[in-house]
Amino acid sequence: MICERCGHSMPDGSLTCDHCGAYLGKGRGSRESGVQAMRQGRMNAQATPVQGREGGRAVYGDYDAAPVDAQPQARASRPKPVASGSRPNTRRGVPVNAHGRVPTLKSHRPGAGGYRRRGINWALVTLVAAVLAVMGAVGYVLYLRNSDEGQRATARRMAASATEGMFALALTEDPLLVQQRDELLEQWGAVPAQAYWYVGEEALDAGDMAAAILAMRVADVLDPDNYDGLLLLANAYELNADSDEAESVYLRLSQDVNPARSEAYTALISLYQQQDRGPEAADMMLLAYENTGRESFKLQREDFIPLSPQTSLTAGRYDISELEDDVYFSSPQGYDVYYTLDDDAVLPQDGILTLDGSIHPEEGTVTLRAVCVSGDLVSDPISVTYVFYYPSPPAPNCNLAPNTYSSTHTVSLRPGQLSDDLTNKEKEEMISHFKYYYTIDGSPPSEESPEFDGTPIALPTRGYVTLRAICVNQYGKKSSTLEVTYKFTHGPLMPGMYASTDVFSGFELNKTTMESFTSAFGQPKEQLETTYLTMEGQARHLTYDWGYAVFVLTDGKWQLTRIDMTSSIAQGPRGVGFGSTLEEITAAYKDFGQVQSPDGSRGLYYDLPNVGRVEKPQDDGKRTVSYTCQAPDGHKWVLNYHLSASGRVERIEHYYQP
Repeated sequence: MICERCGHSMPDGSLTCDHCGAYLGKGRGSRESGVQAMRQGRMNAQATPVQGREGGRAVYGDYDAAPVDAQPQARASRPKPVASGSRPNTRRGVPVNAHGRVPTLKSHRPGAGGYRRRGINWALVTLVAAVLAVMGAVGYVLYLRNSDEGQRATARRMAASATEGMFALALTEDPLLVQQRDELLEQWGAVPAQAYWYVGEEALDAGDMAAAILAMRVADVLDPDNYDGLLLLANAYELNADSDEAESVYLRLSQDVNPARSEAYTALISLYQQQDRGPEAADMMLLAYENTGRESFKLQREDFIPLSPQTSLTAGRYDISELEDDVYFSSPQGYDVYYTLDDDAVLPQDGILTLDGSIHPEEGTVTLRAVCVSGDLVSDPISVTYVFYYPSPPAPNCNLAPNTYSSTHTVSLRPGQLSDDLTNKEKEEMISHFKYYYTIDGSPPSEESPEFDGTPIALPTRGYVTLRAICVNQYGKKSSTLEVTYKFTHGPLMPGMYASTDVFSGFELNKTTMESFTSAFGQPKEQLETTYLTMEGQARHLTYDWGYAVFVLTDGKWQLTRIDMTSSIAQGPRGVGFGSTLEEITAAYKDFGQVQSPDGSRGLYYDLPNVGRVEKPQDDGKRTVSYTCQAPDGHKWVLNYHLSASGRVERIEHYYQP
């Protein structure tokens, strides 16, 4: 068969051309009739003539022809073919697809056949399913994050997967692990810490201690200052027989989180009592009372520990002479008592053990501390401070009023004013123990000063003199000082005190050089390098037959600092020198005439730094008269006359004292 349109050869029976799609039906000259030929798109198709009529309707020979109402006219108009029911209105025929098949024509008539059924769009179905899955996942995440049940479910899962290594990481301060720690905390923090506390409480109520502890530990990391939550965690540790961890959490609550709340103290006290840790329980009761102010803790402690010791004497200031007995202390319950008078001692271990102890009062301030001990329980300590003293006597009085006198006078001492509360007998008893010590050389009186034995005290005949006196009782207590100044005008003036102008002929301290000294007194037998007292720098010791001299290098010059003579090499000051007696020496310098002290010494005058004094005699009868003065340049000079047992000068020292 040849396609009339494009000339290609086609197999017989082909309806369309595979090349151009033209219809290959019967030739144009042949005419096929009927609706079926029209529907197949045949170019020569004509309507089938009416074969007859039935019931007023035309009957066509073609079985597919639609009935048409019969017209009464002899010739009826021919209906126009419908595009969907006949071949296209074109001479080219019906286009075909690439495979040469006739395309299915669409019909707008309901129920019309002859077209292919539409397939399922699986891509669209997959897309919709994916969207629904994503929406479901988002909804689930929102459920887990925002709903209570969802947050608790997340908290259960997080807590169940927590390990000791994760807890250590969550609390680390290692800078190398900071990033990992923050990631873990962010993961745990996906839900609030309260969700972990709730999960832990639920597990605690269910009896699952391990799960409860894990959940609460995670909550503790996120919310470390939650007092109620940590209290539940400590309870869980206790129920899990982990008392060490429970104690640690309770201590943290009482010390750091909220010391003012009482629950942790109560739990710790109970825990310590269960473990027979009595002292720690008592300490915790005291701490709880101090931090919370609850009287119940104070009362509980008072019932728990021994009572404190009792003393026979309350704290205060006491006159020992009025005390009739020692100070006693004891335990009201008959327990052992440990006491100490040492402020640095620790009770009871450093104390002195006694059942009923006592201390003998001694003058001064003393603090008695004591505790009662029963087993390992120790009472609260008592601390009692006593000031024990002996009564001091009144300052003495004298029978000569301060004034200017033109004649010789003496003065006597008598008891001072006593308390009017004392009876005459008590006063007489007290006075019988009084001793009086005095000075007129200007020095402060002491028990080493001359004692007044009732003999009137002779006063100088010229110049000013000050009487100073004290009273000492049988307890060795000293009174305040009586001080009275007199002026006498009828006698000759006393010599002056030793001064830096009193020098030996031929040399002077701190001025004479070694060169001039050796020039005047010759070369020494021996010369040694040495030091002088506390002075820094070089010193030289020159030895002679008559004694020695010491020179110190000062400002580049060797200056005389000390000379010690056993025989005369120069005339002494004020004509006093070798062979002089004690009376000749004291007569050359100022002397107020004070009598000897009990130790044999005697003060000549006292006006620091100017002092004249006769020292107490040595065992062999030798003694020394010593004078000191201050030079204008601030140096202190000393002049000592050493007397032999026969009472004459045998050695003279003259030196600078730094």
